[in-house]
Amino acid sequence: MTPKLYASRGFTIDELVRIYARYCTDLADSEDIWIAGYDEFLFYRSDIEVRKGELNEAQKREVNKWDKVVLKNAYKYLIEYEFGDGLLDDAYRKTRYPTSHWWWYVDRIKNGTLEPPDLNNI
Repeated sequence: MTPKLYASRGFTIDELVRIYARYCTDLADSEDIWIAGYDEFLFYRSDIEVRKGELNEAQKREVNKWDKVVLKNAYKYLIEYEFGDGLLDDAYRKTRYPTSHWWWYVDRIKNGTLEPPDLNNI
């Protein structure tokens, strides 16, 4: 299954990486000052994954850097602070995103039913 692109308006891969980084910078905020709407990082990350063949080495490192933030903080943002708005419900995500798009399944990673990604190798 290949998910449909979220940002299909002709964004370059560089723009997608920058947008993802912007959302993840907020997600990395140690003060937990998060607001509704940051959940778009899920969609932009899936767009990057669909187009990963376009990434250069620097962009791969940038995405990997922010993936580590997502792995660390997304569960708290999406579940504990309830900003997920049903995005992690299986009725929604399983019909749209494979588990290889692990950022949609952070609850399963947290509860141990899905192996965490190996983010040490980009």
